[in-house]
Amino acid sequence: MGRGLSNVTALWTPPTKWEPEPWTEPDDTQDLLYDRNEPAVRQTASWTCSCASLAWVMNALGVESPTGGKWDEWDGVNELRRLCGYSAVSPDYGLAYASGVDLETVYAEYGYTVDRRVVAWSDLAYLCELGIGQLGGARLYHWMGVRGYDGRQFNLANPAFSWKGIGDDLDAAEWNAWGQWNAVMVVGVQ
Repeated sequence: MGRGLSNVTALWTPPTKWEPEPWTEPDDTQDLLYDRNEPAVRQTASWTCSCASLAWVMNALGVESPTGGKWDEWDGVNELRRLCGYSAVSPDYGLAYASGVDLETVYAEYGYTVDRRVVAWSDLAYLCELGIGQLGGARLYHWMGVRGYDGRQFNLANPAFSWKGIGDDLDAAEWNAWGQWNAVMVVGVQ
């Protein structure tokens, strides 16, 4: 009887030439569409800056409000409370969590992906290339819509025009005077 390895699977196979996968165009039907020039939603109550800037972002994204038509600050109040609880925003302190986590929850409910973080100037400039969003200043105690970055300053949709001297633009001196900054930037669709 002969001994051999005739019934054993080969332990080594010769290499094969690598062939790249053919290129296919990415599906661009999920592009994030928005209008940076959408008019700012001005707040009418002292505590609704986050809600008015949320309304601006939703309008710029073309999202119809829960009540129909364009969003206003009260749509923002109601959606934050519906999704995150009544205390998510109140007359006593405005937005409960300065990190913007509740704003992120609203955007996610409407099918958007956000990048939420404490930002440096260069971080926010980069994020402006990806989308629009909201910016909250810890010392400023105020939230604003972020339209973009023009190479010198951030272009804002400020719901309280000239709050503490900041209008619809935020330059480096204002940035340094009023930071630390939290951003909630809409960067994609789910």
